[in-house]
Amino acid sequence: MANIIEIASGVQWLGARHPDLKVFDELFPTRRGTTYNSYLVRGTEKTALIDTVKGPFTEDFLDRVRSQVPLEEIDLVVVNHTEPDHSGALGRLLELNPNIVVYCTRPGENFLKQLFEQPMNTQVVAEGDEIDLGGKTLRFILAPYLHWPDTMFTYLVEDQILFSCDAFGAHFCSDGLFDDELEDFSQEFDHYFDAIMRPFKDKIREAVAKVENLPIELIAPSHGPVRRRDPKAAIARYGELAMAPPACAGKRALVLTLSPHGNTRTMAASVRKGLEAQGVEVAEFSIVDTEPETIRDELERADALVVGSPTINRDAPPPVWQALSLLSTITPKGKVAAVFGSFGWSGEAVKLIEERLRGLKFTLVAPGLAYRFKPTEDDIQTCLEFGNEVGKAMLES
Repeated sequence: MANIIEIASGVQWLGARHPDLKVFDELFPTRRGTTYNSYLVRGTEKTALIDTVKGPFTEDFLDRVRSQVPLEEIDLVVVNHTEPDHSGALGRLLELNPNIVVYCTRPGENFLKQLFEQPMNTQVVAEGDEIDLGGKTLRFILAPYLHWPDTMFTYLVEDQILFSCDAFGAHFCSDGLFDDELEDFSQEFDHYFDAIMRPFKDKIREAVAKVENLPIELIAPSHGPVRRRDPKAAIARYGELAMAPPACAGKRALVLTLSPHGNTRTMAASVRKGLEAQGVEVAEFSIVDTEPETIRDELERADALVVGSPTINRDAPPPVWQALSLLSTITPKGKVAAVFGSFGWSGEAVKLIEERLRGLKFTLVAPGLAYRFKPTEDDIQTCLEFGNEVGKAMLES
């Protein structure tokens, strides 16, 4: 059983450690496991839990809670975010004490009703609402899309503790809890941002603006270490990571190509000329020669994505799909796209990529262009016209 750790007078960490976790949610690799952080806050009049833990850790978690306070004396649970790694023990807790009031956002209430069949007494909170526990005041700060629509922060006014849910956290499990007790985990911190938070940069900037001027002694996230060395540094780092991409003077197109035999890249050169003829700035990259971080940054900056891919074994090659998987980390709102490529004995890739881009809400502004083997001079001219067509659509969008 994990140790219970006091992080302030009347405030205790009693979460769960998962040091051997290799892949979080079967999606994100974790080098150092993770923690599921839950906090007990006791005032003179009421006792609150800030979040719970993932389901498999429920019974050990409840034993830790019982060691500090009888379950029937818990008055409320704050659900900063309903995802099961935070709310997994909530159902069992409510079975044992159905009188608990659950504080959450409106989207959080909707999600809880879908996650749990049992009735629960929910209290929906709004921006700035407070609850007095008796000498300890919880203030609620809405932080939607960090990283779900239901997310909020909870601020303990008297102790200046920000319970920040997933924000400012990291998948990092160690014997210590506080950041000043541990080795550097900045790589895990940044990776967590990239894997979970990056698609919501505009929402992150809004949330950072709400808390950057708060007096904060501790940041207590839902995963990883509690920040006490310099908690504002974590907020400042999010501000840096969530900065809007540099503004371009005009429209900018990102051209990504994969071209084993050079034919697709020959097409790309003519497509590029057509784009530039319309005054569009073009950033062109070979998929296999470019780091994912560069592609991701360029995807954020670009107004249009133009993909050039061959067909291999009736499909786009794996490096193309890997590059397109990075689209899940950006917001495609307002962006346009087009696809071209060469093929040999079958040519499915262009249409398959177009379907993927449509599914991600890109607007396709020109019919896909595909040629067998080496493009002819007439084909090259059509590629130029294709680039012109995409460029004109960009200027009109």
